[in-house]
Amino acid sequence: MEPEMKSDLMEIELREIIGIIMRKWWVIGLFFLIAVLTSFVVSFYFLQPVYKAEATLFVGKEGTKVGGIDLGEIQLNDKLVLDYREIIKSRLAAREIIGQLNLDMKIEDFQERVTVTTVNNSRLMKIAFLSTSPQMAMDVANALSDFIVKKAEEIVDVKNVKVIDTAELPVTPIKPNKKMNIAISGVIGIMLGIGLVLLLEYLDFTIKDNEDVERYLKLNVIGEIPWFNGEKRGGNHRKRNIKTRTAERDKPSTNLITYYDPRARASEAYRSLRTNIGFLGVVRQIKTIVVTSPDQTEGKSTTCANIAICMAQTDKKVLLIECDLRKPKIHKYFGVENDMGMTDIIVNGVGFESVVKRIDEINNLHVITCGMIPPNPAEILESEKMSNLINKLKSKYDLIIMDSPPVGELTDAAIISRNADGVILVVASGESNIEVARHARNALQNVNARILGAVLTKVDKNSGRYYYYKYKQYYYYE
Repeated sequence: MEPEMKSDLMEIELREIIGIIMRKWWVIGLFFLIAVLTSFVVSFYFLQPVYKAEATLFVGKEGTKVGGIDLGEIQLNDKLVLDYREIIKSRLAAREIIGQLNLDMKIEDFQERVTVTTVNNSRLMKIAFLSTSPQMAMDVANALSDFIVKKAEEIVDVKNVKVIDTAELPVTPIKPNKKMNIAISGVIGIMLGIGLVLLLEYLDFTIKDNEDVERYLKLNVIGEIPWFNGEKRGGNHRKRNIKTRTAERDKPSTNLITYYDPRARASEAYRSLRTNIGFLGVVRQIKTIVVTSPDQTEGKSTTCANIAICMAQTDKKVLLIECDLRKPKIHKYFGVENDMGMTDIIVNGVGFESVVKRIDEINNLHVITCGMIPPNPAEILESEKMSNLINKLKSKYDLIIMDSPPVGELTDAAIISRNADGVILVVASGESNIEVARHARNALQNVNARILGAVLTKVDKNSGRYYYYKYKQYYYYE
């Protein structure tokens, strides 16, 4: 990976992080739901409730003296509290209580369940025992109380331990804390979801918005086309005169959104792109434009066709040339025959007048299709005949738009770009790999092509980034 790439990927602003989280909220919500449901099932159906029984004892001397307080004896009793705590938690106590109550339990397990605490600034001592059985918890706590009373007399030879409160049968378990478990699991689920979303975003080396284009490709975004579903477009607006000559033959093409649905967001975006291209031609006239992309399926041909329609709608005489001689699509979009085309002009010397096809439904728009797919597309596009043809067509048309193969895979686009007034690089949001896109840009720059800018396609129109970009664009041009 290039050093420039590494430094760019580390620059993630807080606003971008928030935007990423908002776009992938459903992933975080899914993790939250899974964590909460899992915690609910485990807490209510798998974890056994644990009960705690507690007895309270007092450590003090017998009243053999009348009047006054012996400070030494008070200090002695305080020390004895610590001794009694260790006796209660000893193996001797565990062994005796297990035998007395006939418990099926190891000594180590018994010792872990016993807790002895002292109340601050007092001689009170609390003995507690934890068990999944409330009856066992009470019995063991009371048995330990009796045990320490007896052992204090036997070992220390004093009767200074008295039971204040005997252990009672616990009703409510102390754990699991079901509400707390569910709450903590929900928080953990959210954190895991956010972590996964950010990790996938960091590992995703695709271009997502106009800022990525400017940051990684160092190109201006001259158009941002929202994603549209061609199968659902058209409705009453659909004109069935234009048909795609595919295997189905009668299935209409829905990629020409600017023709089928002029009021669609995508149509408005293409008209904005047309305006931006016009601004770029103020200083230096633009009569030939090459449209290419880093890879396939990024909307190159769709963008090319819709730009041609938008330009023709401004009363410009537009010629759309299919220069993708490997996988031609333009004839399918406009529903014209591909019997004769570019290869017939260059290879067979056929006059372009007999090859150009007029699109009757769209005024001022003409198309030259591919024709027969040749075995040597690069040689045809690089030939002198091709250069002479473009120069001749410039005098016949106001604007020539050429649909070329992906520049990231083939050299065809770079070859055509040398004789064009400008190149438009089409990249797809969430699909175009950053390194592949950079390679495509470098390939164009290596032949000194004039890159007019980038067009970002397949943008999620419901995302905050799309509206943020549209607002900035409106504010800038205003």
